[in-house]
Amino acid sequence: MKNFAALALTVTALASPVFADGLSKQYKRWDRSPEAYFLTNAERSEWKKVKTDQEAQNFVLDYKAKRGPEFETMLKERIAAADKYFSAGETKGSETLRGKVIIVFGPPSGVDNGKGKVKDGSSANAGMNSHGGGKDDGVSLGSGGHGPLDYAAPHAQSPTFTLSYDAQAAPRAIGKPFNVELKMISNSDQESWDPKGLDEKFEAVAQASIQKPAEPTTPH
Repeated sequence: MKNFAALALTVTALASPVFADGLSKQYKRWDRSPEAYFLTNAERSEWKKVKTDQEAQNFVLDYKAKRGPEFETMLKERIAAADKYFSAGETKGSETLRGKVIIVFGPPSGVDNGKGKVKDGSSANAGMNSHGGGKDDGVSLGSGGHGPLDYAAPHAQSPTFTLSYDAQAAPRAIGKPFNVELKMISNSDQESWDPKGLDEKFEAVAQASIQKPAEPTTPH
């Protein structure tokens, strides 16, 4: 009986640090969630040092605060749009690479889903604003009409799925028109034909999403 009690105490002692330093389900994979798509490489390195839920909560709050009061609303709207247009089976659209592209870069100016290109012919575009991209830092929601994502049916199959960003739609951090070409392994799984170039664009927009603190005014 004493041996059993000693063994139980040993197991508890060994397990305690694991539970003390471990993250709950809420934060365990947070850095891989759509909410964390705007993390910079430096912030991702900092996240690896997070050991407790309290540290994780503080990290997430700071991550959002650095990006301004409109960031969280913008993020929810873009995640909802990605889920609407790109979900496949049990896989949410926001958790796919296609979804990440429109969440980070905003609404594209055109889409080629393998059945012909569709360009944006109106100001409305998937119900997303242009925070962090385009020419407008404020909230700019569509008020009707169709954007190119309305024609990017989730069931459309093509070896390459292309999202185009013209000079107006391109995030200012990138500053020029570009295309994102994705290899369609399936509707729930895609790969970039240029992973290095895409990662560089993600990083540029992530860094630009952090708002610089206002400079103190000099008293006259």
